[in-house]
Amino acid sequence: MHAHQAASAIEVSVVMPVGSVDPTLESALDHLDAQIVSFDWELVLALNTKDPVARRLLEGLVDAHAFDARIIDASDVRSASHARNVGANHARGEKLAFCDGDDQAEPDWLQQLIDALEPGTAIGGHLGEEELVVPGQENWRPPATPGNLPAFLGADYLVSANMALWAEDFAAVGGFDCDLIRGEDIDFSWRLIESGIELRYEPTAVMHYRHRAGLRSLLQQHYLYGRGMAQVLARRPPPGVESSGNRMLQANGQKTENQSVVHVLRRGAIAAGRVRGLLDDRAA
Repeated sequence: MHAHQAASAIEVSVVMPVGSVDPTLESALDHLDAQIVSFDWELVLALNTKDPVARRLLEGLVDAHAFDARIIDASDVRSASHARNVGANHARGEKLAFCDGDDQAEPDWLQQLIDALEPGTAIGGHLGEEELVVPGQENWRPPATPGNLPAFLGADYLVSANMALWAEDFAAVGGFDCDLIRGEDIDFSWRLIESGIELRYEPTAVMHYRHRAGLRSLLQQHYLYGRGMAQVLARRPPPGVESSGNRMLQANGQKTENQSVVHVLRRGAIAAGRVRGLLDDRAA
């Protein structure tokens, strides 16, 4: 049921931003090709690079799989958020699911995610962090989905690596904000909440999540997370809160079992990024 359905038969569009073509992407596509579903779906690959070699390699990967897939040019702006928006704009399904090109879906991932999706809701699945963990880095981060949706300052948000919603709801809130350095998942989710959409967690929709390797990479990433968090709060307070003013530097309070040196450095990188983001906002 995966191959070349008519456009009218497509119920779900899976949107994946593609920044490069490498073995992790091939593995991600292999796992999507193994999906067991009861509906017709398509894969929308939003190619976020102008590299013609990457285009040819991606075309070869698509031809080697049985799923119904389309490659969409999203190379005009180098941004995963932009690629997701472009992919969603070209989607034929009334329901959208999002995943990344370096993770691995369980065979029932898409079925479980879509089964949980009801009108007026958006669904975040479970991000499994054990299968693709870098040895020695098992306790470097708090859980991405700690038995529920992650939260920032007490407000839930979806992670774009594993989520589903109705295409009309995605369009209604304007998709992802491409001006954010990071934190676009938080901003997008809070706009959904503000529009009346209920965010739900579906633990059976499992996507195995791949973190970046190395301490330097982790600290750079979390510094940018901090800057993005400050940007988000400069735009809007958490849902149900009138002002972000006294929350600009409030710690998120994520719990982690291992209070290691890496944990301290990671939290410090986020804090430094939030201070930088706050200063940038006041200078603007």
